Amino acid sequence: MSDVREKAIDEMFCASCGAIIKKEAEICPKCGVRNNKMKVSVANASEKDWLTTLLLVLFVGGWGVHRFYVGKVGTGILMIFFGWLTLGIWWLVDVIKICTGKFTDSEGKFITKT
Repeated sequence: MSDVREKAIDEMFCASCGAIIKKEAEICPKCGVRNNKMKVSVANASEKDWLTTLLLVLFVGGWGVHRFYVGKVGTGILMIFFGWLTLGIWWLVDVIKICTGKFTDSEGKFITKT
């Protein structure tokens, strides 16, 4: 008798052993490997392009152009007026957040690599 079955919508495959486990599980009960909780669900991922956002922040980020691109117009305007006064700290934080997938658009959705 085969032990193969399809996974349910609230389940996923363990990246280590391939066992079917609950999406909420922190540790696979079969192999004991911790699941990566940092992955962003499709429902919480932005439609904005990660590479475009990164290039904008790297080349014209001091003027807040990347913030306009993701729909954060208010903070984009603030960066135009005060971005250089913060000695690039605001810009550097945005670069780090974009590179690590923690930067969000105006709807609070994460801008990540696809």
